[in-house]
Amino acid sequence: MPLMSNSPPSDLAIEGQFYSGDNSFRQDALLRSVGGELVLVTESLQQRLSLQELTISPRVGNTPRYLHLPDDGVFETTDNDRVDQLGRGAATGRLSRLLHRLENHLALILTAVVVTIAVTAFAFVYGVPWTAKAIAYALPDSIAEQVGESTLASLDGTWLEPSELSDTRQESLQRHFEPFLAPVGGQELNVLFRSAPAIGANALALPNGSLIFTDELVELAETDDELVAILAHEIGHVEHRHGMQGMVQSSLTFWLIVMMTGDLSAFSDTTVVVPAVLMSLSYSRTMERQADQYALETLLRHDLDPGHFANIMGRLAASAHDGRDDAEEDVEEDSRWSRLGDLLSSHPVTEERIQRFRDAASR
Repeated sequence: MPLMSNSPPSDLAIEGQFYSGDNSFRQDALLRSVGGELVLVTESLQQRLSLQELTISPRVGNTPRYLHLPDDGVFETTDNDRVDQLGRGAATGRLSRLLHRLENHLALILTAVVVTIAVTAFAFVYGVPWTAKAIAYALPDSIAEQVGESTLASLDGTWLEPSELSDTRQESLQRHFEPFLAPVGGQELNVLFRSAPAIGANALALPNGSLIFTDELVELAETDDELVAILAHEIGHVEHRHGMQGMVQSSLTFWLIVMMTGDLSAFSDTTVVVPAVLMSLSYSRTMERQADQYALETLLRHDLDPGHFANIMGRLAASAHDGRDDAEEDVEEDSRWSRLGDLLSSHPVTEERIQRFRDAASR
């Protein structure tokens, strides 16, 4: 950025190196002010310059400064103070000195660090979920259909197997579910049954409105109304477009971290991956609470006992606990790992969810 001063300060001498621009050869040089003009002196050159012909790089800490000369010449020096004197009085020179003072102001540096952390935290905790929700609702239903179909095909090829429930049992459940299967969120609802020995008792909601019940969950239920309670929870995921939100949030979290680190390979670093995973799980816990609320309202609207949800959730928690290898460990150690499991779980604490529905049932 060219300087606008009329003349350089008198009796100024700056030592440095000169590059002619014709080659990479470096020459020791001296830049002096003589009679209101600048003179660049090397072993083989003596060149008169005006201040207006120079472009001085801004000061960044104590890094070398570059004075760009006519005909692509460059004068390099570490004498930052004298370069500042050379540019004193010019508007760009004042700006450069101001930036340098800001860079060395400890209070401002600490303030900038705090603000950066606060903005980053706000972006992850509030910005990403809000943006993901807006995008999820803005996407056309055809996208949700494609995502749901591809997800189902992938699950059928890996974790899920054809249902072993009898046709009569499946038809009975379909009739029992029918009053609850009105379209929601622009999506038609469709209940599917699958066997899933590797997953166990579970239910899944896909973005296209497909609701998957495993045979193991059907066998765990003592009444069909307990399965209705689970069905209402899964419909809540479809209503709130949680499947699409989760997909968008994962992508936004990934790219936000990549933008912060400036390197795709940095995402393989555990110091980056672990916070991202925990943040994504936190998002899932929020979605699970929304789905629980939807289920509770649905059960009450259809005059069904909310205790059905509490009962089957308690049975699910008990069956999961019975499968742990560390069941014989002492209570304190089990409690410690349980708290860690709650942190890493994508669902809210099971006891909290069960108690919520039991309280509703008692009212």
